[in-house]
Amino acid sequence: MRKYKVRMGFFLAVALMLIFPQISSKESSISAIEATNKYDIVIKNVQVFNGSAGKPFKGDIGIKDGMIVSIGKLRTSEAGKVIEGKGLYAAPGFIDLHSHVNRGMYFKELRPCLNYLKQGVTTVVVGQCGRSAWPIFEKIEDQVNKWQGEGIGVNAAFLVGHGQVRELVIGMENREPTPEELNKMRALVREAMEGGAHGLSTGLGYLPGRYSKTDEVIELVREIVPYGGIYHTHMRDEGDHLLDAIKETIEIADRTGAPTNISHLKAVGKANWGKVVEACQLIEDAQARGLKITADQYPFPISSGYPYRSLIPRSTWLGEDESASQLTEELAKVFDSLRDKTLIQLYTLSTPYIPISSHHQEYLDSLSRQELVRMVSRSLIGGALTRGAENSRERAEFLKRMEQPAEAEKIRQEITQYIEEWVGAENIIVDISVETRLIGKSLKQVADIKGKSIADAAIELELQGAKVTPLQMSLQDVEYIMKKDYVAIGSDGTAPYFGMGLVHPRAYTAFPVKIRNFAMDKKVISLPFAIRSCTSLPAGIMGWKDRGYLKEGYWADVVLFNPKTFRPRANFTNAHQYGEGVEYLLVNGKMVIKKGMFTGELPGKILSPQGAN
Repeated sequence: MRKYKVRMGFFLAVALMLIFPQISSKESSISAIEATNKYDIVIKNVQVFNGSAGKPFKGDIGIKDGMIVSIGKLRTSEAGKVIEGKGLYAAPGFIDLHSHVNRGMYFKELRPCLNYLKQGVTTVVVGQCGRSAWPIFEKIEDQVNKWQGEGIGVNAAFLVGHGQVRELVIGMENREPTPEELNKMRALVREAMEGGAHGLSTGLGYLPGRYSKTDEVIELVREIVPYGGIYHTHMRDEGDHLLDAIKETIEIADRTGAPTNISHLKAVGKANWGKVVEACQLIEDAQARGLKITADQYPFPISSGYPYRSLIPRSTWLGEDESASQLTEELAKVFDSLRDKTLIQLYTLSTPYIPISSHHQEYLDSLSRQELVRMVSRSLIGGALTRGAENSRERAEFLKRMEQPAEAEKIRQEITQYIEEWVGAENIIVDISVETRLIGKSLKQVADIKGKSIADAAIELELQGAKVTPLQMSLQDVEYIMKKDYVAIGSDGTAPYFGMGLVHPRAYTAFPVKIRNFAMDKKVISLPFAIRSCTSLPAGIMGWKDRGYLKEGYWADVVLFNPKTFRPRANFTNAHQYGEGVEYLLVNGKMVIKKGMFTGELPGKILSPQGAN
């Protein structure tokens, strides 16, 4: 019996050698189980855009433990999952260099950041324009612990905001900090950097950042340099004084040595169109001197998170009627008569930041009486009072003035001058109107259709509640900036509640607009160049050495999109529409989009400053 078993074993070994003669000695040393699990995922037969500006190539991508481990011709038998990529383009997951999604993602239901996943975005930089990536009443570790503990859909890199730091120390006062206050501001910046912030952002066009002098900004930027931090700036001006703002930015970079990124580079206002040529030359001259200066841009000629604008200046609409401002002042007096305890109670009953955390309570307790009244009154009545044509009192007063011939003529003249000096009637587009035939038409076209003057057409649209968007930047300027190899994409978008409110479509469609409209269709830039601006360029600007490319040893942030169907759907008439064409999306090797559908996975990470996480 024993001899029989020996003979059978010998014959079985010989049979296996005959059946599998191609197996090398090295491969044969790997167990069958180990060979099967060589890759968690293999993406087969895909057109690979690796993040450089070079030509794509056809190949396979092998992923293991969240990392890209092989690119080439791979064996699907060694993969746990296989994605057939025939007809699809593979690129590194898109990186949004400038976003405000932290505002929405604070709340759990928006934590997936689905409006960005559907665009192919896997990483966002948050805390821009001087507002930190965490609320003013919290610390960086509060946000980190919350997001890491509960999960997020995208990777996130945090910035500390100069405006928020200034408000914590000085409030909203228009003055320079004392030496003691400046030291407190320095300490807050250092605290954030030690907690994992990637750098400092400023919003020098907003309050309270506008109150700061250049030297103040320089002192705080110097605090991020020892940590390898980057300085992001919403400059002091993007219109009439654009060039002066560029020069200030260059001065800050020069005097601190910090890598500097200009947020949403553009020239606003018809009178300033074309200035981007000189602005870019200033940047390039500074680069030639060795300064590290880059920029980001959203691919739209329309700005602002709420892009819709009134056709009638507020001063013209109100005339000499001061009731609107008086009402706000009188309501503020009511709050000023309340005790601190009552004010805080009102705030806690209305704030969406619930439950009140210990750091939140400490912040409330630290506020001066004046700051507390201001915060509570603004939070409760700031958006509660309708303005403009929806306010019955203001509307009645305006129409009464229009019945007076001299006053009506004055109103028309002011509206005409305002529109012409702003962007011109030909550059104001009707996006929402009860008269659907007017949607997509310019104000000038509407006036021609109705046989009215520009001013009377504007008044009629305003009283109908129409929503219009001004082309505040020229398309030629947008395209000129887009061609620069140091300009990455930054959507400047938010994470809104789906279907609610009027938002800029860039929150849903910035990346498809750039890739489909400007690269694939109009060919303003090449597709590899466009993908580079969405991947390796922003990763390089942030100093990350393990994201932004499809390379072995890099994190498996991968987007697979269909070049035939990848396109934007959101527009200014209906902004709440997800993009199309992203078939698969992997974040850190986990599938968050599968066959165009969200899987429910939340594998995003809070990135450490050098990208190693």
